Amino acid sequence: MDLKGKVALIIGGTSGIGLETARCFLQQGSDVAIVGRDEEKTGLAGKKLKAETEGDTEVLSVQGDATSSEDVERIFEETLDRFGRLDILVHVAGISGRKWGDGPLDECTEEGWDVVMESNSKSVYLTNKHALSIMKKQKKGSIVNVSSVLGLIGTQDHFCTHAYAASRGAVISMTRSAAVYYAKDNIRLNVVCPGLLDTPMSQRAINDSVIREALTFYQPLSPHVGYPDDVAKAIAFLASDEAKFITGIALPIDGGWSAQ
Repeated sequence: MDLKGKVALIIGGTSGIGLETARCFLQQGSDVAIVGRDEEKTGLAGKKLKAETEGDTEVLSVQGDATSSEDVERIFEETLDRFGRLDILVHVAGISGRKWGDGPLDECTEEGWDVVMESNSKSVYLTNKHALSIMKKQKKGSIVNVSSVLGLIGTQDHFCTHAYAASRGAVISMTRSAAVYYAKDNIRLNVVCPGLLDTPMSQRAINDSVIREALTFYQPLSPHVGYPDDVAKAIAFLASDEAKFITGIALPIDGGWSAQ
């Protein structure tokens, strides 16, 4: 993939899909800025990536909250100060809202709805808005947002978190609409929709024996969950120049879940 010499900013790049995406970009020759909410965790992830990196690629670690417009503005300023431009934005950061009261719609609390929509939708709006203002001036750029298979289809029983589904559907709709509008500026926007992966956010489901058994139906391609690198490689492709004629797609990476 043609990523050599690119500058990529990864929101939520300290663990799971984001960290694996940062590794993939570095291996393909990109300079990478990773962003996380927790300062210590973000610094440790940056040091780990630097230790793994060979060649001339650089890693920048930035602490910030993507739901804060002030933090997002600072994140982009620090990235531009370090690298001078921005070629790629990948927004991975998001939450599961169960502990705030997300669930079936008639049971979902107002707090659960608000927290999930802010973390999973508003944050994507803020980071995409800032990236687009930079990329319009450059007359080029690529944005890949991470949604979920639950933003594409409904489901029964095991994954009934309707604020989460709404927030992920919003990311898909926003990305596709923006992709059409900003094509004239040579900016591509795409979204990936993972199924259940073995990530820190998914451990409740991963460790539930009933859900793991049900996965043989939900994700028929294999009897196990997916892994962060399954998504990272797809993100890297969509961000690269090899995908120069692809924009506005919502790509399921779900082991066949959405095909049923």
